[in-house]
Amino acid sequence: MAGIDWFIVIALNLLIIGYASFRSRKTHSDVDWFLGGRSLPFWLIGVSMFATSVDGGEYVAVNGATYQDGLVMFTGVVFGVGVGGVIAAFVVMPGMYRAGLYTNAEYLEHRFGISARIISVLVQIQYRTATLATIAVALHLMLTEVAALPSHSAWILIVGLTAATTLYAAWGGLKTIAAADVLLGALMLLSTLVLWSVIWQEAGGWAGTQAALVAQLGEREAQELLHIGSRGDASSHPIVVVIGWCLIATGYFVVNHTQTMKMFGARSMWDLKMSVVAGAALIILSGYFSSSLGLLGRALVPGLSNPDLIYPRLVDQYLVAGLKGIVVAGMIASAVSTFEGIGVALSALFTRDIYARLLVPDRDDRHYVIVSRMATVVIVAITFLYVPFILRAQNIVEFFVGITSVFVTPLMTVYLVGSTTRVDRRAGLVGLIAGPAFRLSTVALEAHLPLWLTDNFVAYLWTTGVTAAAMLSASMILGVVSPPAARRTARMKPRPSGWLARSQGTVREIALSPFPGGVPWWASPALWAAAVLTTSGYVVFVVLW
Repeated sequence: MAGIDWFIVIALNLLIIGYASFRSRKTHSDVDWFLGGRSLPFWLIGVSMFATSVDGGEYVAVNGATYQDGLVMFTGVVFGVGVGGVIAAFVVMPGMYRAGLYTNAEYLEHRFGISARIISVLVQIQYRTATLATIAVALHLMLTEVAALPSHSAWILIVGLTAATTLYAAWGGLKTIAAADVLLGALMLLSTLVLWSVIWQEAGGWAGTQAALVAQLGEREAQELLHIGSRGDASSHPIVVVIGWCLIATGYFVVNHTQTMKMFGARSMWDLKMSVVAGAALIILSGYFSSSLGLLGRALVPGLSNPDLIYPRLVDQYLVAGLKGIVVAGMIASAVSTFEGIGVALSALFTRDIYARLLVPDRDDRHYVIVSRMATVVIVAITFLYVPFILRAQNIVEFFVGITSVFVTPLMTVYLVGSTTRVDRRAGLVGLIAGPAFRLSTVALEAHLPLWLTDNFVAYLWTTGVTAAAMLSASMILGVVSPPAARRTARMKPRPSGWLARSQGTVREIALSPFPGGVPWWASPALWAAAVLTTSGYVVFVVLW
């Protein structure tokens, strides 16, 4: 990169880190740290959800997947995100929000017992630290390919950036990262549009991309890449992949406290629902531009042995000085936003759901805020243990999809079944045992089982079905709860005593909306959610199918 590029990268990210460090001084209480004072408007939460979800791993990994497999991999960010967000905002989260909960794991103790709560925390720590590791690897690819840094220098820079981000996030908590994400999100959108505009012109638009792929691969294989519905594999049929991505996205919004923590910080129930709709819309919009670069890149740079290299190659070969700096700054911003969000969310889970619940239950607010800050640093450090495993995977998406179906999908199913049915309290632990046991057995016996049972995307359907069936079967034997737990969540009281009970009592009364006279029809979250799903569904199932 040229000197002007390095100036842009350093200046923009120092500005954001400096601003976030300044804002972190305004965090004084546990409610501020964990819930942002429960005063966040929908647009701030939506932008923060977008900034955290769209990370460097997605830019590199999803484009690597579309380079290799075509637009069938596009469905996750263009359609699955909308489905998963709506399920979380309208089905699962409202009851938890009304109950004044601080973490999504707290709900599982009320519904299924302490074991389910602890399992949720452990799964989330494993799931999201692995995600952070994919971001670190993606950023390493960018710095070595685009900035031409030696590998060890790139890792030193990544560790330093991670440390700076973790420190301000650990000090400021949710209120700080939400404010910083506004600047980070704007930089990410700018960098995405800059790169996409240049590559779109270089490839000759859709017509030029199609012509290049037909010339390289032949008509049939080119159509499989260009149209989602053209693939006919028995295991990875397009419909299976679409459903699989919807389950992945639902797990992301329901199981991932990085996002549920932000929903719990909403100033009203209306803001909670609208924040997810706004966040999903931004993710879909950005995903349409950022994730299609892999296919455009295949037309320009064919024959890559490692498809994850396509994003850094496009930046390196087709952007001039100045523009290259903006895109690399956006890539770093995306990593920063995700590291801060995940670090704070996981430390909140550790502090409230393990440390205060099981180990040290009755200290003052200041003690638990300090513990959360320390836990943030430790959890982010754990991230780098996954790096060697990702480097051995065929590509980053393969690694992510493989680990998610084992534990995250069963946990997501337990949340959904618990929120929508009257299954017995003991059925939650049954589901959390049956789902992972089934998936791990198919992984262990993969060489002896048919592909329609072991393929990664098929595995999501099987694991969801087995977990739900086990819960329902257990409930038929053990009995059901009455009235439905989903309706009782508004009256849930904290079972533990000490600080957990006291802190929950400080949450202000839940507001239904910020509108004094009721929500006008044009501001209905359901209306906007329907518009987002209809638009994304049209793009996937009509335009690109």
